[in-house]
Amino acid sequence: MRYEHVINRMPEPLKKLISNQAWCSPYIKEGVSLPDLLTNRKYLIRLLSHLSVDEKNTLRLILSAFGCESFTSDALEKQAGLRMAGAQVAIGLIGLRRAGIIAAFRKAWGEQLFVLPEDAFDSWQALLFPSVTRMTAVEKESSLELLPAGATAMNGTDQETAQVHARGLAQQLFHFLVACSQQPSLPLTNKGTLHKKQLSKLTQHLSMPGDLLRSSGITYAFRDQYDDGTVFMLELAIRMGFLSGNGEELIFNKEAWMSWLQGPYDWQQGQLYRVWRQLLLPAPVWLQHGLAWTERAQTGQWYQVDDITKGILECCSLKSQVNEAESLRESLLSAWILPLSIFRFAELAADEHGGVWFRWLVSPRGENGTYSESELSAGRANSMEQQAKVPSLYVQPDFEILLLPDAALRTEWDIASFADLKQTDHVRTYHVTKESFYRAWEAGNSSEEIIRMLQENAYYDVPEPVILTLRQWGEQAGKVHFEEVTLLRCRSSEIADALLRNEKCQPFLRDRVGDADFIVPKVQLIPLTKCLENMGYSPKSSRKNVPDPAANSGSTLEYQTPGLCYSRDSIQLYEMDAGLPEQGDLYPDMGTIPISWLQDFRSYHGSTRKEMIRKAIEWKSCLQLRKEGQSRVIIPRNLREERSGWILEGLEEHQEISLSGEDWEEMKLILPGINDEGVYKSV
Repeated sequence: MRYEHVINRMPEPLKKLISNQAWCSPYIKEGVSLPDLLTNRKYLIRLLSHLSVDEKNTLRLILSAFGCESFTSDALEKQAGLRMAGAQVAIGLIGLRRAGIIAAFRKAWGEQLFVLPEDAFDSWQALLFPSVTRMTAVEKESSLELLPAGATAMNGTDQETAQVHARGLAQQLFHFLVACSQQPSLPLTNKGTLHKKQLSKLTQHLSMPGDLLRSSGITYAFRDQYDDGTVFMLELAIRMGFLSGNGEELIFNKEAWMSWLQGPYDWQQGQLYRVWRQLLLPAPVWLQHGLAWTERAQTGQWYQVDDITKGILECCSLKSQVNEAESLRESLLSAWILPLSIFRFAELAADEHGGVWFRWLVSPRGENGTYSESELSAGRANSMEQQAKVPSLYVQPDFEILLLPDAALRTEWDIASFADLKQTDHVRTYHVTKESFYRAWEAGNSSEEIIRMLQENAYYDVPEPVILTLRQWGEQAGKVHFEEVTLLRCRSSEIADALLRNEKCQPFLRDRVGDADFIVPKVQLIPLTKCLENMGYSPKSSRKNVPDPAANSGSTLEYQTPGLCYSRDSIQLYEMDAGLPEQGDLYPDMGTIPISWLQDFRSYHGSTRKEMIRKAIEWKSCLQLRKEGQSRVIIPRNLREERSGWILEGLEEHQEISLSGEDWEEMKLILPGINDEGVYKSV
């Protein structure tokens, strides 16, 4: 969940409460939005300076134990362990909610959940863990040996290599969508899946590891029907807006697809990286820290994976889940680093000691993934200009077309329209056949257009036999062909005559068959249907075949068709909880205790001491003890009675301790949020 979604669901009173705080109200008046204030590091530095010690410690604890996964107040208190008293955690959480940093939701049965939205994680990690070991960057790779993309074993020559495409994920998605576009339709079964026979045609050029999604912790529907690679292609296509569904079939959105094809290849890869990243969020806390660390690396420079592992261990508190650096390293490689290599978002190398290094091939947080509209337009224009001026293919006399590794996908789309894919390596190989030519002709491409496209993009002259054959096929095409039309049937010749007399209907009814029927071209079906309805007729038998004009409208990346991968962001299903407790709610009946317990150090009788300890345990607060001028802060956990006296058990500076009454002279009850200013320090 991101802050923009939280703010959109937030009640106005809570928005005003956050906006009126001293740290952000000047920026609000300048027009800065709340989501920007709560995610931009420039503003978060100011917010951090306004947080109390309890709020800072609680936020650090949340990042360390949960990251962007949802949590309950009990789970948060349990994670505090030896570090903070329960009241400190509760007070800190209230303050973080008032600042807008943490959002609260409530399940239908009343359980309260809290979450740190994902788009602030990276900034808070950098601000709250500034001393964590920095990654070492190496610009030269003279001492590193490049590993094959998808290498699963990293020791010397003992390497297994997963199935990958040499050019990356954008190329894989391209082949999948080309296959989708060449199908007459993509009907779904009653279960909502593609038919197996058609599925084999769509996925014949995919090269994906079988456990790609599962190794990254991603689950999906129809596991008995689809493998990981198929699901991933469908998920990408749906999330990018290239495919949508109506319950009966998947529909190819050519306008959105063509818009994406216009961009440069590195931008296309960056767009797909963003989708992959979103599929993993909210990630387990250790992976969230690793993801943030890797994204902080500069594109093109080498970084050691072990540095990321060290950073995760220093940031994370889930030692029970990640017991050793080696197990964490393997988990990081399989769930995050290896997929980056498989998709060609990054590449891997090994040093002489067996250490694994990585470097980005895309820019995960910068220009490749977040082009502005003006930059994108310029990139598209530059990409199209390069396509027009720079040759990118060879045409062979045997009708084979060889596309160079850097040939743009937009150019390859034109080739795929009239040629069949044969090889999908760095150099893609296509073959022109009579059948592939007729496929292009039926789509509206003439032989001269195909010849011109080849001549504009070929390194050398297109072989003359190829040109002559294409022209010959063009002359033969169209002499006899089938055309899909619809038959409009009228109950009588009188009704047919009446339709012809209508000025709006008449242009669509030029081909009359017999006395009472008309042949209607498919493209004229929608306007004719509207005319007939305006005349009071209801041609219902053909309505189910009327295509939805909205299916191919727009090129936005927003989508409505649900994908196949199950969202990890389940908290968005719950209602937002806008109620904020007051600090005094944590200490019921506070008026029944003497005010002196909170104000000054005093020497109390043994029975009063025990009363104060019991009250501190009940309220999960602290005690400040003093002896010979030296004070100490204790988090009491238990008061144990023994024959020789009573013993106070608790925590002090992350250590368990046991104290007898002789171990202090004076004491004071400390209530976080009430009288704790300057008492304890940040952890």
